[in-house]
Amino acid sequence: MADSLLLIIPEGDMRAAFASALESKYALLSADSGEQGLALLHEKRDDIRGVLISLELARENDYALIRQMDVGDDFNSIPLIAVTPEHPAEGDDACLEHGLFELISARTWPAVLRRRIENAIRAKDSVTFYEIEKMLKGLPSNIFLKDREGRYVFATHYWQHLKDADKPGWSIRGKTDLEIRKDQNNARKAMEADRKILETGQGTSYVIEEVTDGVSEFLQLIKQPLFDDNGNVTGIIALINNVTDQQLLKKELEKQVRLDSLTGILNKRSTEDLICRMLHERKPDQQDAMLMIDLDAFKSVNDRFGHAAGDWALTEMGHTLRGCFRAFDACGRVGGDEFMVFLRDIEPEAVLRSARRVLEQAKRRFDESELAGQVTVSIGIALCPDHGGDFETLYHAADRALYYVKKHGKGDVHVFSPEDDA
Repeated sequence: MADSLLLIIPEGDMRAAFASALESKYALLSADSGEQGLALLHEKRDDIRGVLISLELARENDYALIRQMDVGDDFNSIPLIAVTPEHPAEGDDACLEHGLFELISARTWPAVLRRRIENAIRAKDSVTFYEIEKMLKGLPSNIFLKDREGRYVFATHYWQHLKDADKPGWSIRGKTDLEIRKDQNNARKAMEADRKILETGQGTSYVIEEVTDGVSEFLQLIKQPLFDDNGNVTGIIALINNVTDQQLLKKELEKQVRLDSLTGILNKRSTEDLICRMLHERKPDQQDAMLMIDLDAFKSVNDRFGHAAGDWALTEMGHTLRGCFRAFDACGRVGGDEFMVFLRDIEPEAVLRSARRVLEQAKRRFDESELAGQVTVSIGIALCPDHGGDFETLYHAADRALYYVKKHGKGDVHVFSPEDDA
């Protein structure tokens, strides 16, 4: 015997439209009023898989009929679906806050209409669904289901990144990620992942970052498809885990691998890798610059004042470089007292100004310490593309420019010229 649907819809065009779309799949029972419908529901309880009720009838007496149908365990496994003759108007979806599971228009394409009713029936197929839902709410992870159209069927938790989730009576049911999520980029990412799962039947796992009031939270989403008995994808089951602690630890470990432990700027390998990537990505008409920076007489500082003073000088140099250059420039320590900086998309005059600012600020820092008069800074500059377009060529040019400064009094800035190699 075919599954039965109860249509509590007054006789007329709307009931005829739903009957035409559904009679090939379901045995239909019809009622003209709420009282008739409730009587049929009690009489045919074991056969009825879903109830379609006119939104107008459902609203009567402040949804009194819906409350009668939603009492106890007798009918809570049967989805109550509101129907309208035309596409729903603004505010019609408020019925979902009164126990109705879905809102469908008679103008819905028949195949889509049948699919949405199937999804509603499947989601509320048994009382066990609700019992499991209550148990799952006790878990720290959020578990949710989506239907074939990527709309939420239920979620065990409402997380803080949802719009309006704190409003009384708000339900995630029937909504898409774009409708409920504050971060629209993450919403689009979620919907794209869902689309691939529904098309391919292959699960996925990924981590997203949600930022609330400047605080980052990392969520891991694990998604798997749901299948019917014929192997067709019918929806998605997913798990959300808060992995903030793990991600922050991972970022800290990555940071430690990339950074020089003493100065806090990039280490040699990370500096060279980043500069090579910048050179590969540069535009043809772009002007860049590489700076080689060296502390003069650094060995004598270690010998005279001790290694602690030498470490302090290197640390102060790291602070100086961070304060003199832009966040998107590459800045690192590449040797004992040697530093390398790559300035991207910058005019030669601005390069010289930045280099001289380094000399001034480093001098101010050192002159306020016991190293006053003991340490100066020398800088060699190579321009790209004037002096080369690859790392090795620019490094050679900047190093020769630095050597020029060292040989001509130290504590100054020099831009490479071909005569330096002579």
